Amino acid sequence: MALRLKPSRTATVNARAVLPKMVEKYFHAGREASDGTRSPKELHRFRIATKRFRYTLELFRPVYGATLDRRMKLLHNLQDTLGKLSDYRSMQQMVKGDEELETRLKHAAKRHLKEFQELWKAFDGEGQLRSWKAYLSGGNTRNTGKTRNARKEVAARLP
Repeated sequence: MALRLKPSRTATVNARAVLPKMVEKYFHAGREASDGTRSPKELHRFRIATKRFRYTLELFRPVYGATLDRRMKLLHNLQDTLGKLSDYRSMQQMVKGDEELETRLKHAAKRHLKEFQELWKAFDGEGQLRSWKAYLSGGNTRNTGKTRNARKEVAARLP
């Protein structure tokens, strides 16, 4: 999910042009990841995609304001659950040969996979993609008239 920002545009214009497309790709990837057929490696890749998406949104917080925090919390919950799932899968590899511990870790991983699927189902509920796209394209964003300041804040956060 590479950002294609144009330096000639304000942070607000860039956000409204780029983020709705990004959220659509993110939802598509999440639907695939939560379908129950993905490998641990594929789920880990989706965790990284979630992290990148969340951090990208954080860069644009000056554009959207505090209303973005609630949405990012949902992403953080998904990322956290996927992280735990990944940790349990990694631990299983480390304790190969200890059947009792392997079994306990496998059950814990299954619980976290189910938790992820439930979180995703709630995240991707009826109309959520449409809501995210509308929000990111300009609906419900704060308009303080301080676009220049928002642009400077976003630029200051970039590497």
